[in-house]
Amino acid sequence: RSLCPHPFHHRRPPRPLDAPPRIKFKSPVKRASKLYHELKLEAVQISSNKNPKVLQVPFRVGDAIEIEMVAQGGVNSKELEKVRGVVLGRDNRGLGTGVYLRDVVFGEPVERKIALHSPLLRSLKVLEQNFVHKGKRKIKRAKLYYLRDRLPVETRVTKWK
Repeated sequence: RSLCPHPFHHRRPPRPLDAPPRIKFKSPVKRASKLYHELKLEAVQISSNKNPKVLQVPFRVGDAIEIEMVAQGGVNSKELEKVRGVVLGRDNRGLGTGVYLRDVVFGEPVERKIALHSPLLRSLKVLEQNFVHKGKRKIKRAKLYYLRDRLPVETRVTKWK
């Protein structure tokens, strides 16, 4: 049975060099899942190379950011709007990655989730780092949902005119 002289030494014999490569995952479900995961990573890489002004700008939770996006009329429209806000959280889900922004517009708190891989986004700019604590201490939370209970003045990024 075994080429090894030891009776309890279970080692697989070496594979011949001309043998076809061994399939790592035998289960078709697991193989399909692995393939799908690789396709998603590839799609995320292509998307981030297409729109580096949005997807390659480093920002953290608690920063004040401004996103320039198409207001209406589709991808080729020239009509742009700027959305500002404090980053309350970030959802990392491949092509579904998005950020939660909170701002106070005309005295009313507004919260929205913006998909970062959307073709409607033109640019992302960090207005102020660590906007929540004004740079005095580090933010140690992944989601800043507690800011919903605070006064609206504390999350106002847009200035009154």
